[in-house]
Amino acid sequence: MKKWIWILVAIIIAGAVGGYTYARHAQNDRLYDQQMTRGNAYIASKDYTSAETAFTNALKRKPNDKKATTVLNQTQDFVSAKNLLDDRKFSDAKKGFQDVADTKNGNEQLVDRAKTNLKNLKTIQANVKKFNGFYDTALEQAGNGQYMESNTTLDKIFNDKAIHQTYYQDILSKAEKLRDDNNNAIDGKPNSDSTLDQNSSTGAVANPNLDSSSSSNSSSNATGSSSNSASLTPEEEQAAKNYKGSNEYTVKPGQNTICGQEITNAQVNSARRELDEAGFDSGTMSDQDVKNLIKGAHNEKQSVTQYANQTLK
Repeated sequence: MKKWIWILVAIIIAGAVGGYTYARHAQNDRLYDQQMTRGNAYIASKDYTSAETAFTNALKRKPNDKKATTVLNQTQDFVSAKNLLDDRKFSDAKKGFQDVADTKNGNEQLVDRAKTNLKNLKTIQANVKKFNGFYDTALEQAGNGQYMESNTTLDKIFNDKAIHQTYYQDILSKAEKLRDDNNNAIDGKPNSDSTLDQNSSTGAVANPNLDSSSSSNSSSNATGSSSNSASLTPEEEQAAKNYKGSNEYTVKPGQNTICGQEITNAQVNSARRELDEAGFDSGTMSDQDVKNLIKGAHNEKQSVTQYANQTLK
């Protein structure tokens, strides 16, 4: 009799444990489904931070679950790609959106949005290439002393409505600076941010907007610079010979001219800004070093930064 009682008790206990386990498993599945549904709803409303939290909570209910892991990684990749796009890192953003679009068994809304962003990126990169092409042409024209023509080329950038989008902020900024430099050169005014070294040579600038007396004064200054260089002490002459960079004492005839016109201070300042934006430290370069880059870039039909990348790095 006692044996049957113990068997009955064991059956009751096993049933209770089994029922509890089943109920807990069912509740776990319900909470998992709830978090997955929330995550997808957050994606629909573009609340990606909350979506990531929901998918993470789903994984707590089912660790290593393939579906939850896939959509969580897909969401994180999409957010990362959007941040790269906002930072104007277009190549990296393109790769990120492509990874999202190629995700199998993920969230279809993210796939569609990634494909849309890839189409937009194609347009953005085409515009960047176009705007930079206009800018490089305008920079070359300014280097040739064709300031009005340079401004006309820059107008192709300014008149395009797309240029005011955040993706092209850097291009718009440097185009506006070049236009300001052009206008100063046309008006015969120095640039507001120009810090000329009083010890460096400043050759005459062939500018059709300057009157004959100004040109005469410039020629006199150039002559004065030549006489100063002729009065170097033996120590200074030796130092000039030992100097491996470029300065006013190492200039060859015609080195500072492009198509017969002197490279201007406006061009030097504009080139310095370009170099700084590209990661070079233009502060370590003399004006002559920068002029050499401008001249070399013109000869190679490249921008200053392209030429610097080839010769300095």
